[in-house]
Amino acid sequence: MLPSYYRSFLGQRGRVALFYLLCSITGLWGSQVMVPKRVNAVLGKNVTLECKVEAGTNLTLTQSSWERHLPSGSITVAVYNPQYGISIPPEYIHRLFFRSPSSHDATIVVGNVGFSDVGKYTCKVATFPLGYTQASTTVNVLVEPKVYVSAGSTALIDGGNDTLVATCIAERARPPAEVSWESNLFGQSEVQLFDETNGTTSTQVSYLWQPTRHIQGQTLTCVVRHPALESDFRIPYQLNVQYAPDISVVGYDGDWYVGRENAQMTCKANANPPANQFRWIRLDSEMPAGMEIMNSTLLFLRPLQRNDSGVYRCEVANDINLRSRDVRLLIQDQSQAERSNSIVVAGAVMGAVLALFLIAVFLIVILTSRKAPLPVFADKVIDLPPTHKPPPPYSERAPAIPLGVHASQVAWLCQQSRRAERRHELSDRQPSPPATRPGPPAAQSPTQRLSRLQWVCHQSGTDRVYINHRENYV
Repeated sequence: MLPSYYRSFLGQRGRVALFYLLCSITGLWGSQVMVPKRVNAVLGKNVTLECKVEAGTNLTLTQSSWERHLPSGSITVAVYNPQYGISIPPEYIHRLFFRSPSSHDATIVVGNVGFSDVGKYTCKVATFPLGYTQASTTVNVLVEPKVYVSAGSTALIDGGNDTLVATCIAERARPPAEVSWESNLFGQSEVQLFDETNGTTSTQVSYLWQPTRHIQGQTLTCVVRHPALESDFRIPYQLNVQYAPDISVVGYDGDWYVGRENAQMTCKANANPPANQFRWIRLDSEMPAGMEIMNSTLLFLRPLQRNDSGVYRCEVANDINLRSRDVRLLIQDQSQAERSNSIVVAGAVMGAVLALFLIAVFLIVILTSRKAPLPVFADKVIDLPPTHKPPPPYSERAPAIPLGVHASQVAWLCQQSRRAERRHELSDRQPSPPATRPGPPAAQSPTQRLSRLQWVCHQSGTDRVYINHRENYV
């Protein structure tokens, strides 16, 4: 069993240790070192290794330092002591320094970073009476890519097959760069990666496209993304599509007439590369005299003549091909304004003649209508079917027969009327009796007595009967 004074000493030591532990937990004497978990450095540039110190109010900073871990062991690369100052080894003296050393900041800056600087670094802080506190970070060296755009080996010709337009290259990057093309064209990209001997990677992205002249002058954009770059790196590339001349002729407005002066036609060409040859010829005959070709313009040095009409051709060539455009000239006898005036005068004359003719016809119709007698239609009755025959004029109608008379009676009366007519015809054929003294008037003949029936029968059968619906008679 231990003596009592030993027990008293151990108990005192335990109480002190417990006191220090409680101070550390509550932060009264505790300290904390804070560093980033990983730091990316760019090859050839400076890198900052942050180290923040949070120490208790009853602690005193005695020293802060940085150590680097190598396969052979750890080495100290920087030391700061509030009493003795800063100490840096000779191999780091020209490219390592403390940013603003204090009891709360042990940050260092390493310049001209190389691949040899890759590794683990530890920030150690010594305080009294607590001792050392430390934290570690890992430095990774990035290599910023060298970016450029290279044009294709062959020219872009309008209407050609798929052609290499350009190649975007992100050279010797670590890690490999992300490269792409931005474009509204319907092309395709091909990506290639090449590993370099120093541990970097080169990325090449080629753009293939079928050239067309309508895209001439538009822009492709190479976009490169990499952790060593603060933002996306963009390089524009303008397309240069070559095509044969596209020709248009100006100057001929369709109103060329005999005697017109200062007439000329100019051949304009849209070409890439620019046109380097112009030529005017006439297809249907020889070029007339009094004309001159000046560059791309055909000049008429004299007033136009009738024989200047014909087909003229403008030929234009560049390094791609030769193209031509034909123009058919028609030299009129008069200008368009003169022809328009002639048409207006002729139209006015014809209008006046037509107006006089209409007035004459109108007067003749009026005068003729006043002298002509009224037409008589009583003798021009057309025998229509019963359902379509119009009724005769009221003055010519036979006296109506009451509706009470049966149709058979009407038929009998009509037969009697025809018999009387035949008897009258026979009597007319006999010789007339000798003349006698005048006496009382003779009685009416059967034909006269049956005149009413003749109107009823209409001398055409017994089945046609006039019906007057207004008088309710048949």
